[in-house]
Amino acid sequence: MSDMENNDKKHLKKIYKNFSDLVYVVATTELESFITKGEFTSFFNYRMKQILSEINEKSGILDAGVFFNTKGEITLIDAGVVGKFIENNYNLKMLEYYKNTFLNKIIRGVVNGSEKSKVDFILISYSILYDTLNELYKTISCKQVNKIIYINRYALEDYNKEDCTMVIATLLILEDLCRYIGVDRHKMVKELKNKIYK
Repeated sequence: MSDMENNDKKHLKKIYKNFSDLVYVVATTELESFITKGEFTSFFNYRMKQILSEINEKSGILDAGVFFNTKGEITLIDAGVVGKFIENNYNLKMLEYYKNTFLNKIIRGVVNGSEKSKVDFILISYSILYDTLNELYKTISCKQVNKIIYINRYALEDYNKEDCTMVIATLLILEDLCRYIGVDRHKMVKELKNKIYK
């Protein structure tokens, strides 16, 4: 079980000026506590090298830890870098999907909107987060006991695909985002089970 469960998810009690800040905090904390080992995609390895090169050319100052092995693959990375990547990608994809409407305005619309707007938010957010995690990671591993707990929590007992751990990681992030805006986990699971992971 995530350490954040035991702390009653204190980060959800805070008020965020920008919803994207919450995405960063949630992604960073949930993935850091859930993932025990992750292998990054060549796309993400390449992207990190580009970013580090650009930073080095401009200022030479980097406030994050990224270590590469002799093959040029990331071996160790600060959780904040991963969280920032997810935050930026989520923000851009939501902006794209909602035709240049800023994320905070989208969230206000979901909070004050119809059931359909909440369902759309769940499905769109799931898709964006799942795709983003697949851009980042080739594979991820977690403690087996946590996997069993989350399989039950998210009604994945009949889900037999190889990406189950990736699905759980996505749902951990999405659950916190939904909870923050007042959509409960049972509704989230029901909508996703009907439309995505049948």
